[in-house]
Amino acid sequence: MAKTCIVCGQAAGSGEHVFPASLGGRRVNSGIYCPKHDNSYSGLVNEIAEQLDFLNAYLGVRPDHSKHPKTAYGEHTLTGETVSISAKEIKFTKPRVISRTAVGEGEELHLAFPNQQSVKQFAKKMEDDGHEWTPLSKPSARPYITGSIHHKRKFGGACGLGAIAYMTQTFFAQEFPELARSGTLSNFLNYTQAIAKVAALGGCEQQPEEREELIEARAAVTVALEPFGGTAPIWWDFSPPAGARANKFEFGHRVTVGIDGFDGQIYGRVALFSTLTFAVHLGTAPQGSATREVTVDIDPLAEHPPHDIDKHQVLSAPGRVQVPEHATEGLANALADGTQQRAFANLLERLEEHQLLKLARTMSTALAPCSTLSLFEARTLIEKELDQQPQQIWRLVTAVVEGLRAEMVKGGMENIAPVLDNLIAYDAQSASGLSQQAEATLALAKAALVAQMEQDCAAGVLHEERISELMGRGPGLYAVGQLVLAPVLQVFSESAHPNEVSR
Repeated sequence: MAKTCIVCGQAAGSGEHVFPASLGGRRVNSGIYCPKHDNSYSGLVNEIAEQLDFLNAYLGVRPDHSKHPKTAYGEHTLTGETVSISAKEIKFTKPRVISRTAVGEGEELHLAFPNQQSVKQFAKKMEDDGHEWTPLSKPSARPYITGSIHHKRKFGGACGLGAIAYMTQTFFAQEFPELARSGTLSNFLNYTQAIAKVAALGGCEQQPEEREELIEARAAVTVALEPFGGTAPIWWDFSPPAGARANKFEFGHRVTVGIDGFDGQIYGRVALFSTLTFAVHLGTAPQGSATREVTVDIDPLAEHPPHDIDKHQVLSAPGRVQVPEHATEGLANALADGTQQRAFANLLERLEEHQLLKLARTMSTALAPCSTLSLFEARTLIEKELDQQPQQIWRLVTAVVEGLRAEMVKGGMENIAPVLDNLIAYDAQSASGLSQQAEATLALAKAALVAQMEQDCAAGVLHEERISELMGRGPGLYAVGQLVLAPVLQVFSESAHPNEVSR
C-alpha cells in the first residue's frame, strides 16, 4: 500500500526509527510518518531517553545516531560536583580544587583533572584569560575512588507513558499498516499528538506558573482523553501473559502488538529491560478482523542489524490486555508490596554482573600470557592489570568492611564500628578521594588479590571464570577480607581480653 502518514494521510518518508534510536533502536521505517509528525514526537522520545539515561549509560547502550555509548550525569555527594557516568568510567566533568594556599600576591593551587584533555583546556583558558601562572609540577595520573553518586530519575509520568504509547502505535503501524490507516486509531493518535505537544513545550513536569501555550496544550490532552474515560489508554502492568517466553536478549526490550478478533481489541505491551512493563489499549478493530499478535525483542547492545531483533508472530492473542478500572492501581499495589522495587533491584544486580563478566573477559585476555612468564614477570603483569581496577577492588573492600560492620552491630559490638568506618573513610580534599587509612586498606586489598592471582596463575587456573570470582564474588571477598580485616580483629580481640596471656 502507499506510504502515507498514519496521522495526517500525507506522504510519509521521514525514515524514523521504529524503536527510538536514543535507546539503541537500529531499524528504520520510512513509511509510517511524514517528517512533520515524526518530528512532533521528538519531545516524548527525549523524555523517555532522559528517564532511562543512567541505565543506558551504565549498560553501554550506543544511540543509533552516535558513535559513542550513552553518558549520564549525576552529583558527587562528597563534593557536590557533576560527574559523568558511562559503562567505561565515572569521572568529574571539570577540574577539582583540592587545596589553595596564598603565596605572596598570588596563590598556589593543587588541582585534580578528569583527564589529560582537561589539563590542556585549563592551561589554554588561563592563557586566554591573561592570567600569569606557572605549573609547579608535571601532572601525574592517579585514580580517584568514587563514593556515592546522586542520580534521581522518575519513570513514567504523563510524558513517559505518552512515549510508550508512541512506540506502541509505531510498531502497530509497521505490523498492521492497513488498519493503522483506516481511522481506527484516530482517538489514540489524538491522544499521542496531544501529549507530544505538551512534551515539546517542556511541560512534562508541572510548573507553578505556565505560559498560555502550555495551558492550552494540557487542555487539549484532557479533551483527547475523553474517549478513554478521562485516563490515558496506557498503564503500568505487572501481569505478564501466562506462558510468555523469556526475552532472547539479556537486557532486551520487548514490544508486542496485536488484535483479538473475538471482540476487536487492539492492544500492546512494552517491557523495557524486561523490568519496566506497560500495557496499552489502542482501540477496537472492525468486526471480522483477523486475530494476530506480533512480538519483537530488541537488543539495545547490538551494533547493527540483522541480529538486533527477534520477531515472533502467532495467530492468537495471548497478550491481550485487561483495562484496569483505576489506571494507577497496579503501580500503587506494586510499590506497596515491593514488587517493583524487587524487579528494579534485580535489574541493577544483572547490570553489575554484566559489568563484572565484561571486566573478567578483558582481564583474562590481558593475563593470558601469565602461565608462560617467570614468577616476577607474572606478578608484574598482574599488578599492572589490578592497578587499572581500583574502583572494582574498592567495591570488594567496602562490601567486606560494611558486611562485618553490620554483623558486629547486630551482635551488640557497636564499639568496633568506628574502627571499621576508618578503614574505608573518604576524604573529599585528597587526590584519590580516600583518607590515608582508606588508601592503606585499598593497598592491602590489592596485595591480597595479587597474591591469590599469582597462586592461581602458577596452578594454571587463572581463567575468565576465576577472575570474575576474584574481582566480584565470594573468593575475592574472602581473599580481601583475610588481609584487610585480620589486623583489626586481632587488635580488637586483644583489647577485649587484656588479661589473657598468649601461649
